[in-house]
Amino acid sequence: MLRRLLAIPALVICLILLTAQGAFAHATVVATSPGDGQTVASAPRQASVTFDEPVSLQFGALRVFDPSGARVDEGSPAHPTGHADEVAVDLASGLKQGTYTVSWRVISDDSHPVQGAFTFSVGQASASTVNSTTLSTSGSKTVGALYGVARFVAYAAFAVLVGAAVFLFAWWPNGARTRAVRILVASAWGSLAVATAGVLVLQGPYGAGFDINRALDTGVLRTTLSTRLGAALSIRLILLALTAALLAWLLTRLPDASRRARILVAVAGALLTVGIAATWAVSGHASTGIQVALAVPVDVTHLCAMAVWLGGLTILATIVLRRSGRETPSERARMVRRFSPVALWCVIVLVGTGTYQSWRQVGSVPALTGTAYGRLLLLKLLGVAILIGLGYLARTWIARHREDRNTGTTDRAAISRLRRSVAGEVGVGVCVLALTAALVNAPPARTAHAASAGPASASAAFDTGGPGGSGTVQVTVDPAKTGSDTVHLYTLGPTGKQQQVLQVQASFTLASHALGPLPMTLRTAGAGHLIGNASLPLAGTWRLAVTLRTDDVDETTVQIPITIR
Repeated sequence: MLRRLLAIPALVICLILLTAQGAFAHATVVATSPGDGQTVASAPRQASVTFDEPVSLQFGALRVFDPSGARVDEGSPAHPTGHADEVAVDLASGLKQGTYTVSWRVISDDSHPVQGAFTFSVGQASASTVNSTTLSTSGSKTVGALYGVARFVAYAAFAVLVGAAVFLFAWWPNGARTRAVRILVASAWGSLAVATAGVLVLQGPYGAGFDINRALDTGVLRTTLSTRLGAALSIRLILLALTAALLAWLLTRLPDASRRARILVAVAGALLTVGIAATWAVSGHASTGIQVALAVPVDVTHLCAMAVWLGGLTILATIVLRRSGRETPSERARMVRRFSPVALWCVIVLVGTGTYQSWRQVGSVPALTGTAYGRLLLLKLLGVAILIGLGYLARTWIARHREDRNTGTTDRAAISRLRRSVAGEVGVGVCVLALTAALVNAPPARTAHAASAGPASASAAFDTGGPGGSGTVQVTVDPAKTGSDTVHLYTLGPTGKQQQVLQVQASFTLASHALGPLPMTLRTAGAGHLIGNASLPLAGTWRLAVTLRTDDVDETTVQIPITIR
């Protein structure tokens, strides 16, 4: 029965991890220089990108391409002095007129790769041969899938290891002599150690977009160790080495140990558990954003409560309540009754800390329903609700047998029913852990929603060649999302004031999907101000072609890139 129950979440895990591996998180661009879509009169000496949090360049890149696709950046990208949230690179001298593309890839403060691109023009916009193939640094799908699996295994192994150790200490010391318990605990420790080492060697290829064959590259590994995540993983491995000694004592001496020895080992185990949990908190979502000083301990508390609850359920379902167990039904029922109130308090802690984490990472209802992070969180909340329902069934069983001391009353059939309920909790808990691993790889909803909110603006200089034929076109697309968008188009004269031109036509093209041109009807809203409505079905960088006629003979067309989300 347990194998059948665990087969379903195992399939869910595979689907989640394999589909989530390509997600990029979590820093958001707040400014670029030159501005995205901006036309500058003279060639800039440097290109830069500014983010909303510090970013790392260990596996990063900042590349600049001219209209023909040739590289024009010089030297290595770097942080300007005192600005860890900004990345800049020098440009070659003598840049010619045309549209330039800047491609960037950095590591955000919570260890995930972030990438993107923007364009600017010198003098006037032009056609460009730069495409998604030139800019692509999406990395290996194999690396992404293995990275997601390793993170999930680490979460699951931590839960089983901590929950089983707490269960043995508090309610079943004699279980340490059981072969099945020793196999479970040793397997959990080994899985956590292997998964941690796996994340450590995969982080470099994952962050830099390398293939799997670079996983054991000493140079890449050395760079990983210099990052915050690398340091946290190294500390986790050291703590696991200390934990091995503690587990050896637990599995050999716990049943006969004195009360003082048990207390000392319990305190040491608690410190190691908090330390291991903290390696996730200080290198993940909790370490960035708002209220970090509160978020980190809350995250540690959340992880520890999850481990005690789900790990305890695992040892109950797989060992304590199995048919071949040596304990009598009444002895098993007694252990369940003692575990139940602790499990209830763990659920209360999880709900409280989870509510805070959800508010911190989401912040609003639109962010909850309109982002990948929010939708994954809703699935996780559904899983937790199912867990609470199954827990209620178990507590109903406990209440029915609370006063039973007769082996014949708490019979094997009753224990079997409870085992199925607990096994169901374990199965759903595995799914919740898989969703947790996927959430770690997703951009926080608050960040993603803020990045996608608001209109997109760009400008370009124009010159029809005739008298009074020069000026600037400014465009604002609102809300710059797929579907219906409102386009405001302004024509400015040489002095920067709005100026009416004889005729303006506009159309959108998405070259990457061979879509367009899609003509747009413009209506006059004032001198030098036109408004149009566009229906843009796909996300991507669209080209808005604006044709301006300033007299009966002279006209020109400018190309303005607009990012639609």
